[in-house]
Amino acid sequence: MNISKKKLLVFGIFIIIAPRIFYAESETLTTLLPNAAPPNNDVVDQRAQQENKVSSDPYVLTFYQPTYILPFYYTGSPDNTAYQGNVPDNQTLQHSEFKFQFSFKYPLWKFNDNHKLYLAYTQMSYWQAYQRSPFFRETDYEPEIFLANQVNIPLGHGWQTNFLNIGAIHQSNGEGDALERSWNRLYINAIEGRGNWMIQVEPWYPIQDSSLETHNPDIARYMGYGQVVVAYKHSQQVLSLQIRNEVESAFRRGALQATWSFPLGIRHLKGYVQVFSGYGQSLIEYNHYTNSAGVGLSLSDWL
Repeated sequence: MNISKKKLLVFGIFIIIAPRIFYAESETLTTLLPNAAPPNNDVVDQRAQQENKVSSDPYVLTFYQPTYILPFYYTGSPDNTAYQGNVPDNQTLQHSEFKFQFSFKYPLWKFNDNHKLYLAYTQMSYWQAYQRSPFFRETDYEPEIFLANQVNIPLGHGWQTNFLNIGAIHQSNGEGDALERSWNRLYINAIEGRGNWMIQVEPWYPIQDSSLETHNPDIARYMGYGQVVVAYKHSQQVLSLQIRNEVESAFRRGALQATWSFPLGIRHLKGYVQVFSGYGQSLIEYNHYTNSAGVGLSLSDWL
């Protein structure tokens, strides 16, 4: 058995037994620490409480990752070589375009109040809306299934691990042939909170299947083996920083994405600013470096 198969086997065993471990751990903590402090009611807890209020309604979806529209999104160096001969009228990619993302989750099964199985879907699109013949240059599809485990484990200094989730995710652009990009991953997602702060640490394992080997065998070299998200909420404003593959690549092939959402005085809508620098802005550009920035509206953020 080679190393990659051994890693996959270990990860698979962990996925199977982890729910039992987490459940037993929560029961043990309750038994041993009957007077333990309740959750800190940080921003992560507050969002979880809001979601729980509507999760029992079968007609309601809840937001997952940020959902936004950026009517103006400027990319400094679009990857024209990836699209050569595959755009309407052989147009050259414009620097300015329209970007949007929507992301939702739905509870498939509730084991108890602290352990729930979710189905999630995220879609991100880049629309060359200002061309003489507008077209979508890239749409990345991301279905996902995960087990959310609310553990509320104190870490000290006011921090706690609110959630320890495990899941599987497929991501592809659905193009086919030379433009196809696709990979599958297993992951663990630890979400920590303290006051107005949230930190997500998400290591993942890329599955070495035929799709990855055929279309993008070196994708992990650029997209890495995990990501970290840091977010801060204050007066309905949210600042976030998403970090991917910086440490693993010794700061040579990583990516940083910073966002700021702020109130506009319009119900459910916020202003949204996004700045990106690095590799993997979209799947088809996983090995292309660029700097981008956009402004628009958001319906939801990390918090």
